[in-house]
Amino acid sequence: MWGIFFTKALQVTTYLIIFPFTGLALSYYITLILGWYKSPKSSFHTILELFHLSPSGIHPKEVAIRGTSGIVTEIFGGSSGPEGPSAIFGAGLATYLFKKLRISIEPGKALLVGVAAGISAVFKTPLTGLMFALELPYRQDLDKDVFMEAAIASCAAYLVSYLLGTPSLLPRIAQGTGMMEMYMIPYAIGFGSLIGLASLIFTRLFDIGEKIAKRLSSIGGYPLMLMIGGLALGFIGLSKPEALGPGFHLIPFISNASFYALVSLFSFKLVATVLTFSFGGSGGTFLPVLYIGALWGAIFGMVVNPALVPLFVLMGMAGFTAGVHKMMITPIILIAESYGSNNLIPIILVTVVTYFIAGNYRFFPIQPKSKIIEEELALERFYYKIKNNPPKALFSVKAIDIMTPRPVTLDEELTIRTALEVFISTTYRVLPVVTKEQAVVGYVTLEDLAAQPLKMLDSPLGLIEIKRAFIVSENDAMLQVIENMIDSKDNRCFIVDVEEHLVGVISTIDVTRLLLKYYTNNG
Repeated sequence: MWGIFFTKALQVTTYLIIFPFTGLALSYYITLILGWYKSPKSSFHTILELFHLSPSGIHPKEVAIRGTSGIVTEIFGGSSGPEGPSAIFGAGLATYLFKKLRISIEPGKALLVGVAAGISAVFKTPLTGLMFALELPYRQDLDKDVFMEAAIASCAAYLVSYLLGTPSLLPRIAQGTGMMEMYMIPYAIGFGSLIGLASLIFTRLFDIGEKIAKRLSSIGGYPLMLMIGGLALGFIGLSKPEALGPGFHLIPFISNASFYALVSLFSFKLVATVLTFSFGGSGGTFLPVLYIGALWGAIFGMVVNPALVPLFVLMGMAGFTAGVHKMMITPIILIAESYGSNNLIPIILVTVVTYFIAGNYRFFPIQPKSKIIEEELALERFYYKIKNNPPKALFSVKAIDIMTPRPVTLDEELTIRTALEVFISTTYRVLPVVTKEQAVVGYVTLEDLAAQPLKMLDSPLGLIEIKRAFIVSENDAMLQVIENMIDSKDNRCFIVDVEEHLVGVISTIDVTRLLLKYYTNNG
């Protein structure tokens, strides 16, 4: 559909301003007026929010609204991809079918099953669809529990799309005759480092774009935000029409463009994508990020060896996707499924290096490092519900205000037998280990001590492995402490005073109760 609008816009240049503004405005107001989740965001932001925060899954009404919003954004020239609405519709259909057929499955799993089907159908890559669904929820983990269902759905969606004859969203890329020799492996590693830095810049620009959009909304309301965002996107279209839309037309452009044209288009495409999703648009981020990576690869390939540009385009696509979406396996499989396994080693190297550099930096606000255990789930959900609009009173809460003071401790010079006796006298299964001066050494669990052989019971506590403690100053702001606890996966932190003496402990349940208090009072 964007191809039709793009052709019209090239004939009447004023459309290059009118179309993007119209798309952002329509997309935003569809979400604002009809949706339950009012803020604009990409389809994958929505899916992650539903997966982690909504125990009931996705509602059919929200499927229609978010899917339509993404389609409108893409049709009118927003830098978003149709794979987003496809994943949303797939998630909605899977959720509906599981309920209708009375198949017992967690709503979050049903959501991922649909995502796998949606990605598989639009890219014609069943294995990529499967791995995308498994890697999306976490930055450094896989949701393996849904493997079987997602694999079946991904294969079924691929077969249906194949029978219907629908085209893949991925472009054809002529591989040429250029092959990367072993001596050029360092180039792949260096290129991966550059992609890692570029993906960090892209993520940072997204944060800045969202802050500017919120600031404009607070000054002049939604119309001001949409006007400035839409006009800025339109002027990008006037300067570089190729920067608009999902990017289907970019590969032919890349093959004939000069170095400076590639640099210019890369910059415009990157900014256009940020503007689209920060100022009211919706849809998929996967396809625009692939094309931004392709442009980055073409630029680097022109510098190294023009004969290797097709290879660097593929490395750029895989690496940039890994750095932004925090996926390491999916981009590699996507390239292998779509373009073959030739030169796969440098593509793997680029992807791994990029992921290593950018893996800890969030692009999606709600994408934990790894799977949340049951006791941390409530903390995560309450935190993300109040994160965007925390009560003012919460900013003044310090660690000292909610800590449990004077915790039970274990001296590092105690024997294991004596430490076990201390555990017997308490209801805790985790105790901090301290020096005589009350400085925190770390902590041990009851399970750690229970694993020791009988002959070790009279040995000093210091002979066993003492776990690293998450230490916080008593005057640290709780909002920052909470975010650090979620990021580090620590379910307790130890509070010290200015002299580094242990004065208290904060556990996950303490933080959850704090957030629950402010969440209910703020609602």
